[in-house]
Amino acid sequence: MHSWLSFVDGSFAGPIFVAVTVAGLVLSGLAWRRKGARSGIRGVAWSLLPAAAWLTHSLGLVGRIVSAVVVFAGGFVLSPEAWLGVILVGVSVLFFLVSGGIPLVGGRRRRKKEVGGKAGRSGGDTPASLPAARDRAKVPAGDDDDLAGVRDILKRHGIS
Repeated sequence: MHSWLSFVDGSFAGPIFVAVTVAGLVLSGLAWRRKGARSGIRGVAWSLLPAAAWLTHSLGLVGRIVSAVVVFAGGFVLSPEAWLGVILVGVSVLFFLVSGGIPLVGGRRRRKKEVGGKAGRSGGDTPASLPAARDRAKVPAGDDDDLAGVRDILKRHGIS
């Protein structure tokens, strides 16, 4: 790995990354002609990354990250302790699912069902008429002119 990092930091790495970028831009132009602007622009985006990585000196960082991931994965695969942890995570997820999921997510679902259920029981309200009923139940403006501007803004955005 040390030799690879010294290559990246070496003086001849720049022309190589510029050449890769230029080749990518040429291929992006061909893709633009054959497949359209969307493919061409996506190719340009990918083509600019090697030069950007070289100019920001981030290739060494990427190399260290990849090396750390490989070391982690190698130790993970051969570690019975790590696999026990994976099993415990699976059991925990299973218990969450069996018990009804995460409480915050279930609360949102229940509130939506209650709103829909109340509308269905009354017979007259439908989900489409609920905003109209909410508009009728607005607080009157009264003499408080300080909040009139705020109410107008909220009303324009459909918030009662």
